[in-house]
Amino acid sequence: MITPPLVNAALFQLAWFAAVLGGTVAACAVAALLLLHAARHGNPQADWTIAAITAALGVGLDTAWIYLGILDYGDAVVAPAWIAVLWAVLGVSFNHSLALLQRHPWAGAAAAAVAAPLSYSAGAALGSIEVPDAMALSIVAVAWFGLFAALLGWIVPRVNQLWSEHHATGH
Repeated sequence: MITPPLVNAALFQLAWFAAVLGGTVAACAVAALLLLHAARHGNPQADWTIAAITAALGVGLDTAWIYLGILDYGDAVVAPAWIAVLWAVLGVSFNHSLALLQRHPWAGAAAAAVAAPLSYSAGAALGSIEVPDAMALSIVAVAWFGLFAALLGWIVPRVNQLWSEHHATGH
């Protein structure tokens, strides 16, 4: 049987390919499916809040990388919309396919430090982004480690707690 976390993981991967190969519209179509799936299998308010926070942090980070010359999205002066969608999709996954990592935030941060450079390298290989050198990928790894440590160790659990308290009090 296919479990909801596996469906979430599959939709996340589909969103990645849709965004990298198809751009914003394709990514939004898959993101909508992922949001609907999350709404049926969890706490949609918490998921959407985490998605918004993750997207804001991610877009800020990718935009900073553009200005610092760490990543190049062509003539974009801010992170492109398809990247914002990917960050939001990642945020939705924290309570689903990535839920186990909340109990092990340092392991999740370490996994992110490995996965992020691979993801950006794959995007570069597919022509959606340019990564100037290995040093840039090292910076990406360190930044993702810190970001995931904060998300998994504090932000995601706190958002979940706030929404649980909100529901418990009937508001």
